[in-house]
Amino acid sequence: MRFLSKTAFWTTLAPLALLTSCLGPMPPRGDGRPPAPIVPPVVAPEVPPPSMEPPRAEGPRVGVLWVPGPRVDALMSAEYLAQHPAWRVTAVFPDKFFGEDERGRRAKTLFQTLVSSKQVEVALTLPHRPMMPLLMDTEDARLSESTVEARPPRFARPEDVMEQIDLARAAHRRRWRVSPAGLALPWDAVVGPEISLWSRFKLRWAVLPSSAVPTILDNERFPIVRAARLPAGTSARRAWYKSTLEPLIKSSSTYGPLQVDALEELGALETLTGIGRVQWAPVGELLAEDPLPACLTRVPPPPLDLSPWIGEPEENRAWELLGVARQAIESYENSGDARVNVLDLAKKEIHAAEDGRIFFDLGSEGNADRGGDVRREFLATLNQVYRLMDRPAPPEIRQGFARGAAGGNGDVEPDGTFERAGSVLRWRDARSDDRGPGDYFYPTGSHPAGSWDLRTFEIRPGEGVITFYYEFTALSNPGRAPGGFSLPLVDTYIDINQSAGAGAQELLPGRPGLVEATDAWEYALTIDGWGGRLWRSSLGEPPRLLATPAVKRAGPGAFAVDVPVSALRGSPEAWGFGVAVMGRGSDGRPMPVAADPAPAAFGGAAADRAAPPYIDLLTPSGVSQRRSLGVYKYGQDVTLPFVRAE
Repeated sequence: MRFLSKTAFWTTLAPLALLTSCLGPMPPRGDGRPPAPIVPPVVAPEVPPPSMEPPRAEGPRVGVLWVPGPRVDALMSAEYLAQHPAWRVTAVFPDKFFGEDERGRRAKTLFQTLVSSKQVEVALTLPHRPMMPLLMDTEDARLSESTVEARPPRFARPEDVMEQIDLARAAHRRRWRVSPAGLALPWDAVVGPEISLWSRFKLRWAVLPSSAVPTILDNERFPIVRAARLPAGTSARRAWYKSTLEPLIKSSSTYGPLQVDALEELGALETLTGIGRVQWAPVGELLAEDPLPACLTRVPPPPLDLSPWIGEPEENRAWELLGVARQAIESYENSGDARVNVLDLAKKEIHAAEDGRIFFDLGSEGNADRGGDVRREFLATLNQVYRLMDRPAPPEIRQGFARGAAGGNGDVEPDGTFERAGSVLRWRDARSDDRGPGDYFYPTGSHPAGSWDLRTFEIRPGEGVITFYYEFTALSNPGRAPGGFSLPLVDTYIDINQSAGAGAQELLPGRPGLVEATDAWEYALTIDGWGGRLWRSSLGEPPRLLATPAVKRAGPGAFAVDVPVSALRGSPEAWGFGVAVMGRGSDGRPMPVAADPAPAAFGGAAADRAAPPYIDLLTPSGVSQRRSLGVYKYGQDVTLPFVRAE
């Protein structure tokens, strides 16, 4: 007799068992009794599938607006957020945040998962950052707080604003597979008519650059909010938690939006609050509440300053040329023989030419380092419009900026100049420009005019030392500093190799702002009437103190510091220098700039803005200090300009 193995036995029996379970119990054979009734099997109640919603903490909600800083890594952020499924945030991704390499692709894939699980809400960003009020109508320049006397021929294309939003929205949906609910507004400029356009695209809220406290514009039609920026530094963050967040936890009140640059800041906050005591929520969820959260302070719209984009000769010429090319597209569209694909490409080119950064960089106050490139790129874009339509470019486009590029409006700062005197390198700065972006005021009290006005900066190579020499319009010593002056605090950043990534781009701790990648600094010398401090940048770590050279008076309005050659590397001929003048506070730190001047503060800061403490900058020829510092009013970081031996 052949016996079946266990495996074969159950393999043979399993189909019979399945058939029996489907037909019910089989009646006994040959007993003549009626079959037993078939009892339907008991079916368990249907269990709904698990929710895609991430687990949520208990306690009050804090709305989080995450605006990744310049050094934030996309993939590491995605992985970090995935490890904290209870955290839910609104992200404003900057341009080129996701690289085109393998890490960038992995980051995008992971963020798509986080968006689909509703852990991340992505705000809509417009890739060309248009100055919407001026695209709507350049005559809106009449509403500018800073007077714009000279205006170009009228340009009014609200349909271009709609097209840019529509294209950005379609790209958003392709990438994230959801429609955006909120808009990150470029340039901190709101007039009013453009708001109705946003609603057409089912956008329900918008965010402006951050402020000290969460605010909402006094506008009933559309919620436009500013997030409160989380303070930097452990002690400041702990104080903010004690004064602001801890009372809300006790009262279970809603707070926000709160802006963070890195997701690790939420981890630091959760260390203070305790895990699970706060619900980190997206901005859209807070703004969907009715009524809106009580923490949102209603404020009037910000003062409108359109002068950085219009009014200067080159800016007005750019608006004029843009209008010529835009009219050519309209004529092509109405010609009867326009091809749809060509029309779409031409409009995309004109949207690129409408980039707000182009107009911001043009004019007598523009970025001198990029000015020529900006003009060439702008004209190349307009010429491409005509090539796509197979039309010859008209004389105006071919002429470009040859007409209207020179001259100014009487508000141009004198250029800085460079000169040599033997081995001495000397830079001269504009006179009477110690007012920051042009609207700062001296602290209250008696201070000689020009107390923070840098006039000359020199590098004097010597035997075993390099002398850093600074001359001011006036130097006084009310604080009785041993160096003979007590009002200015001067930082000098030194780039020894003009190599991107070889130094630091962030300024010294407590100094807001950045330097260009090619100006990344290796050394920094900070000087006040109590002495000098030479720092060495350390990537990934705080700067390291190398030496404390003495400061000495070198004339009625001058002082100097000798730095040993052995403490530095290379030749000053190849170095770049970034020089920033601040007021020295009683604690040795930079004196702040407030809205109103005080004995220990400069005045003139824009409302709801953290004003940079820089009172005077050494700028190269063609670079405006007013423009370099004024970017803070539009939510941008200050970029410190550098000078180099010519």
